[in-house]
Amino acid sequence: MSIFEGTVAVVPSPLNEDESPDLPGTEKLIEFLVSEKVGLFALGSAGEEMNLPFGTRVQIARKIAEVNNGRSGLLMGAGTFGVRDALDFCKEIKDCKIDGIHVISYDSKMSDSGVEKLYSSIADQIPFPLWLYQNSTRSNGISIDAARRLKEHPNIVGCKIAGFHLRTNLDFVALADDNFEVIGSADAQFFAFMCLGLKACTTSSASCFPELFKDLHKAIASNDLQKAREKNKQVLRFLKRVPKGAYKHNGESTAELKYFLSLRGICKEYCAKPWRDLNDEEKSAAREVFKDYQLYLKDGKIRA
Repeated sequence: MSIFEGTVAVVPSPLNEDESPDLPGTEKLIEFLVSEKVGLFALGSAGEEMNLPFGTRVQIARKIAEVNNGRSGLLMGAGTFGVRDALDFCKEIKDCKIDGIHVISYDSKMSDSGVEKLYSSIADQIPFPLWLYQNSTRSNGISIDAARRLKEHPNIVGCKIAGFHLRTNLDFVALADDNFEVIGSADAQFFAFMCLGLKACTTSSASCFPELFKDLHKAIASNDLQKAREKNKQVLRFLKRVPKGAYKHNGESTAELKYFLSLRGICKEYCAKPWRDLNDEEKSAAREVFKDYQLYLKDGKIRA
């Protein structure tokens, strides 16, 4: 049974300037996203889980789950190099109301059988359903043969695809069935994954621009391909206006997302080091983009 449909926001982890968890900001962020009726994918790479201390990850995870309280589908990240860290994390949040745990295998030197062992060992012992995370941009990824075998594990129930290789993505899309959910990822691939038949796709920009992706999903669901294609082009042209300096430094758009969220009065703009925040020039450019987004919320016209 699917827990996601349409837009799934990749949730950034709100922080104070000293990198402690911004819990009031986290509460505002989750209330905002739940009110927009989007799914939640928390503590992924854009959620800085690999940059955050264990205790901070636990605090943020518990706050997200508490505020959401089962209203939106929620996957929580326990991405890790080792099994024990994932087990310890799940033990700390075992009483939380979440729909599953997702894990990235970060060790790019580990063999395919090692990756398979990582997932099966975690799935054997955690109190939540486990999701595979096929992220070939941050690891060697999971081979399709290993994914087919892992899919048969009774506690492995889904997979997020985070690569950009079409042939590989098509193989993973084909794994989806009534007992195994597959979701796509990335702003630029939202349209493609939905057209390939997936029911849902994660996108980082939906954390600060959820209305944009909800409108795009509505256009795709209308079955008017020409209309949906044009809408997708407009969305991508708009997102290209977002300054990319911090993204190029950090490898994720987290600093940009947090700055837009700060403009919406939701949370603070700070990232965990070694990632950097936006500089003054980037903030100025982002404010111009945000002004046009506010107009979009009023009249529905995308300023690309």
